[in-house]
Amino acid sequence: MKKILKYKNYKAPYIDILIKSAQASPVVKCSNCCKELMILIKEMSKLKIQGYDELRSIWITADRGKISNFGSYKEYLEEEQVANYEEFIELWKYYYPDEKKWYELSVSRYENQHFIFIDSELTFHIKSEQETVDDINCFNTRLAKWLKEKVIETITQIENDLPNYNKYISQNLPYRKRFGKIKRSTYWKIFPYEGRIFKKASPEESIDILKNIVKQSAKDESELKINKITSGDFFRFCEIAYDANNYFKGKKVNLTSKEKYLDRADGRDCELRKIDENSIEEFAYWYENKSHCGGHPWEICRGGNSTHISLFVSQIEDGWLLSLEGSSSVRVVETVKMAIALYKNNIPFILRDAEEILRMITGTDYIGILPDTVFPRYCRGLFPKSDKIIDFMNLGFEKVDKIIENSCWYPVKEVGLGK
Repeated sequence: MKKILKYKNYKAPYIDILIKSAQASPVVKCSNCCKELMILIKEMSKLKIQGYDELRSIWITADRGKISNFGSYKEYLEEEQVANYEEFIELWKYYYPDEKKWYELSVSRYENQHFIFIDSELTFHIKSEQETVDDINCFNTRLAKWLKEKVIETITQIENDLPNYNKYISQNLPYRKRFGKIKRSTYWKIFPYEGRIFKKASPEESIDILKNIVKQSAKDESELKINKITSGDFFRFCEIAYDANNYFKGKKVNLTSKEKYLDRADGRDCELRKIDENSIEEFAYWYENKSHCGGHPWEICRGGNSTHISLFVSQIEDGWLLSLEGSSSVRVVETVKMAIALYKNNIPFILRDAEEILRMITGTDYIGILPDTVFPRYCRGLFPKSDKIIDFMNLGFEKVDKIIENSCWYPVKEVGLGK
């Protein structure tokens, strides 16, 4: 009994150390660790399957503990991580703002292999063919035992009163662990500077043109066909987009459209720069044989995975189609200026996510709020399709209470017992 209580009383800072250690090498090789985890998996199997590969999840908690559980002030001071005790307290509360830390524990099974995740990150992997050894000093066994006891405790609560358990989770799960949405115009009221950036870049005239671009982008591709194209044409389209944002304003040297592309684009252009700028045939040959080299020839404004801007050329029946893409909130103002410039120059194109971009620029869309364990990128599939959310954020640390009270929060997924 004393041993059980010992594991139960681990505090969150120590649990986090154990989790990091396990996640660094998740394949289970210790027989004692494997034994504890298989008991955990058996208990979790009492729940209804919640997703692919027999996925089942529950929420568990660990107490934050005292500041001494976080670390030694003397050591933090000696290592110059803090300058005084006030900073030490501030650091502790930065990592552990609440008295309890919540973890999402998930288990799944695939081809007789078991996977255990904490906050969506693989923590233990039990392979059926993996030989295990006895190791009384196995560090990971400590975490396995703590998790096992937490699971037994939680599953018992679920079996005794399922509705009350789901109600408790719904009422107590921190907002940092939930999915929500906030209207952008409301977000602008909380952070006025953000709104001013959008409003300054989008006068009424620009909004009217953007509405026309939304209509244009909904047309059949055949109506937006470009009959012939050369690399020189493509560089000219890029130049129109660049100049709309004054990227080269104040430069002493006048650059050609191609030179502007080479300056701003990703650089991995699959040798697009090498072909004759005036040859329709060379562009067609390059497109067919080289454009899919694994490079990024269409990334006309380099950036991160979700923060670049692209101007795609794709081949359609008897012609070519131009598509502009760049809906990240940190680049969307630039994208809109490019779209308006192309439109004013009578260049047919599709603006991808045109309707969503219009709503973003006018503040009528929603920003998706993600749990703190989910990075805000490529998260459309995590929200209802009808909400048309293309921009995401975590709660962060500024004006959190204001954001929480002005947001809509999606219901927490309930657990159920299997048959």
